[in-house]
Amino acid sequence: LAAAENLTPVVLELGGKSPVVIDRTADIALAAKRVAWGKTLNAGQTCIAPDYLMVHEEVKDQFLQLLVQEWEHLLTQDPQKAKHFVRIVSDKALERLIGYLPTSNGLKEASIYYGGHYDRADRYLSPTILTDVSPEAPVMQEEIFGPIFPVLTFTQLDEVITFVNNREKPLALYYFGKEDKKILRHTSSGGTCINDVIMHIVNHK
Repeated sequence: LAAAENLTPVVLELGGKSPVVIDRTADIALAAKRVAWGKTLNAGQTCIAPDYLMVHEEVKDQFLQLLVQEWEHLLTQDPQKAKHFVRIVSDKALERLIGYLPTSNGLKEASIYYGGHYDRADRYLSPTILTDVSPEAPVMQEEIFGPIFPVLTFTQLDEVITFVNNREKPLALYYFGKEDKKILRHTSSGGTCINDVIMHIVNHK
């Protein structure tokens, strides 16, 4: 508002949630490895962090099992003791994240598939996967900015395209699979990365 009143030029960053799409044609093991790293980078507290998962129904179980394995390889089975897993930036931010967990808010919009552990004194929240997630759940309404991963499933890529296009434009969109041209042609985001995450912002210079 202040900028508008004074005709001050501004640059605004897109605020839509950044989806990760895991298609049935994806290299599932590679996808799990890259997504595990991208989601836990700075404990998910980056503007282009993978925000939620859309996984093809046929590969959901395999992908989630491998994602957990990759997290435990990166951070051990006790991430709180892992020297490379950072803490949540503030008490307020941690409370907001805890509020997304079905065990804390008493809501039935999701189930904890993995993780869900936290320590207020340490501002620690473990990498967490939520399944059976309702698109209307609070965790699906704004950027998570933390290590919580809601999971939605699909059977046709058109379902993904419709879902993404009906929500705020993503700051980043990540697609794993072989139908990347369809995703690129029919969605719009601040940046799209194919078969990887985060790396589209890297500049070797």
